[in-house]
Parts: sequence; C-alpha cells; structure tokens
Amino acid sequence: MAFFHLNTYDISRSSQQVKVPDNGIAKLMYYLDCMCTLIEYDESNLNRLRDYKNYDDLTDIEIRLLYVSCVTLDPDDFIDKIMFEDRSGNLCGSSLNRMYDLGEIQRSLMVVNSIAVAGRTRRVKKIMAYRPQWLSRFYTQPIAQLTAIFQRERQQQAVRELLNTCTIS
Repeated sequence: MAFFHLNTYDISRSSQQVKVPDNGIAKLMYYLDCMCTLIEYDESNLNRLRDYKNYDDLTDIEIRLLYVSCVTLDPDDFIDKIMFEDRSGNLCGSSLNRMYDLGEIQRSLMVVNSIAVAGRTRRVKKIMAYRPQWLSRFYTQPIAQLTAIFQRERQQQAVRELLNTCTIS
C-alpha cells in the first residue's frame, strides 16, 4: 500500500524525453522498458525486447516473448505501489509519464521497496507518475491488438488442423 504525499522540492526526476514509433509492438517494447527501469527485472536478456526504436527487427518468437513479458508485468499489479496516476499533470508536466529516483522521494512518498512479480520478489528502483492516456497508449491498446492477432492465429491454426484431419470417402 502506498501513501501519496509529495513535496516537489524533495524529489529528483530521472526521466528523459523519448520518441516511440507509432506501432503497437514498439509501444509494448517501450512499456517493457519503463517497467524494467522501475523494478529489478532481469529475466533472460530482455535488451532486444526493450529496444523500441528497432521494433521491426523482432522475430515472431520475440514478439510472443514480449507479449508474455508485458502480461506478466501487468500494470494493475503496480498501480499505487510504484506507478501513480497523475490526472492533474502536476508530476508529469507536459509529458504522459515521468520517472523519479526512489532514494530521493522516500522522505515524502511512502513506496514499497520490493514487489512480487511472477512469484519472485523484485527490488524497486524508481517510481513513475503517469497520465491515464499513457497507460492506454502504451499498454491497454497495444496488448489488446496483439491479443486479437494471437487469437485469430489460433483460430486459423485450429481450422487448418481440422481440415487436415477430415477425410472424404
């Protein structure tokens, strides 16, 4: 449980402005990059999955791994713990999100020091303020698009398998 009280002079921003390509895969890669910046999450080598500028270099298998990684790092598990909605824009300024160093904010914001992800305890490195549009743009919409694509692929595969098993006598 987090308690949100902020004195702006007690915090240190650690964000930088980025340009994410207008592509669902690139947006999920950016989401994964943000989450890996917030927590200590070093499952296998995720560097290629975090390099959103080169989203078109991912293989089909890497796209599926990206999907699984993003679903594992579901924002619902982090909201009000290390991710804080900023409807007013006081924390995000003109950006859709902004990260803050954890050490700098502990005097004014009580944040969890660790969080459980996929059955393992992870160290929290930073916190992030975000506007509702950020979550929709970089997680909700692209994960829904990829889910729909994977469901269509499964349905098409099932139809192909059914057609291959049918015999006409």
